[in-house]
Amino acid sequence: MAEPLPDRKYYRRAWVTFAHNTDIKEACSVLMSSKVEKYDHELNVVINRELSKRVRFVPSFTRSLYAVQQDVKWLEILITELDRAAGLWVTKLKEEEEEEGEDDSEDKPTQRPGELYENPMIDELRCFTEDSLKTPTLDHELDQGETDEDEIHIINDKKLKVLDRLIVYLRVVHMVDYYNGTEFPNEDEMPNKIGVFHIRGPVETSNSKNSLQDVHDWNKQLGGKMQSVIDDMRGVTIPQDEAVEIGLKTEEETVEEFVKQNTEEQGPGKFHCPLSGKKFKGPEFVRKHIFNKHAEKVENVKKDAVFWNNYVREPKRPMEPLFPPTQQPNNGQSYAASAPNPSYAAPPRPSYPGFPPPYGFPAPFPQAPAPKGRKVISYNDLDAPDEYDVLGV
Repeated sequence: MAEPLPDRKYYRRAWVTFAHNTDIKEACSVLMSSKVEKYDHELNVVINRELSKRVRFVPSFTRSLYAVQQDVKWLEILITELDRAAGLWVTKLKEEEEEEGEDDSEDKPTQRPGELYENPMIDELRCFTEDSLKTPTLDHELDQGETDEDEIHIINDKKLKVLDRLIVYLRVVHMVDYYNGTEFPNEDEMPNKIGVFHIRGPVETSNSKNSLQDVHDWNKQLGGKMQSVIDDMRGVTIPQDEAVEIGLKTEEETVEEFVKQNTEEQGPGKFHCPLSGKKFKGPEFVRKHIFNKHAEKVENVKKDAVFWNNYVREPKRPMEPLFPPTQQPNNGQSYAASAPNPSYAAPPRPSYPGFPPPYGFPAPFPQAPAPKGRKVISYNDLDAPDEYDVLGV
C-alpha cells in the first residue's frame, strides 16, 4: 500500500495480484460493490497496466561538480546502511581478527567493530572521489570546457560510470530510486518489477544555462528526501519535547480519563456506570467494576494510547496540509476576484431618475423584490468590479 495523500482526502493506493486463472472483471465488480470494514469508504478499482514511461529524466545539471559531491556522500551512506540491514558484503570477525581490524576501521568510517564490510563498489567510489571530485582548473578537465557565469563545473559522463553503477545497484538490489528520493520496500510483490527509474537527462543544447542557485536548490531538496529515507531505516522519531507538545499520552492518564468518563454522578451517594447501566454508592466501586467487568475495554484504551503515541512520534505521519491548495477556475483565471486596475479610470456616468445613488436620485417607489427560485445574477462591470452596479442589483 502507498502512503495516504492528505491533499487528496487521504487517497491511498493499494495493489492486489491475482492468479492467472482469475476472472478479473468479476473480481473488479465485487470489489467495486464492497466497502472497507468499520469505515464508509468505497473502493475505486482500476486494472493495472504496463508503465508507458519507466525511465524518466532529471535535470542535466546533476552532472555538476557540486551535485555529484552530494551524490557521492548520500550513496555511500545509503548503500552501506542497506547492505548491513540485508547482510550483504558483511563478515563477522573473530576476536583475533577484530583486534587486527581496529586500525583499519579508523581509515574507513563505514566499518564497525566486530564486522568487516567489503563492498567493492564502495571502494571504487572512494577512489573516484579522490581522483575526479576536485575543482577543475583546466578546460579539458570539464565536459567541452563549458561553465556558466556562476562557475558550474560539468563533469563528463565517462567519469560518472562509477556513480551510475551505484545508482543502478541501489535501484535493482535495494529498490531505492535515488534521484527521486523514493524507496519501494514491497516492489518485489508488485506487478511492475523495477517500475519508475530516474536517471540524468541529456545535456541541454539550448542557450539557457542553469545557475548555481539551481544546483543548491536541487541539493537541498534531494538531501531532505535522502535524510527521510535514512531516518526511516534507522527508526528515527521526532524529539520527546516535540512529541509532548503535540499531545503525547501515557497509558495511566488515558485509563484514568476513560474511568472518569464512565463514572456519572446522579445524586448524593448515587453513581452510574454507562457501560453496564449499573448503579453504585461511590466512585471507587465504579472504578473497581470497570476494571473487573470491562477489562477488555480498558485494554483497548491502552492500545489506543500506544497507537496514538506511535502516530505522534512518526515524522511522516499523515496530517492536514498547512497550506491547502486553492481551487482554480476552469479557464485558469478569475476576473471577478481580481484586484482593480489602479491605472484604469472609469468614465463618468449620467444620473438616471429612479436608480440608487451615486448615479441617480432616490427611487420614488420601492423596488420589487427579486423573484424566488433562482440565483440573482450580477451584472458588475468586469473592467471595474469595484464600481457600484448601475442597475442596483
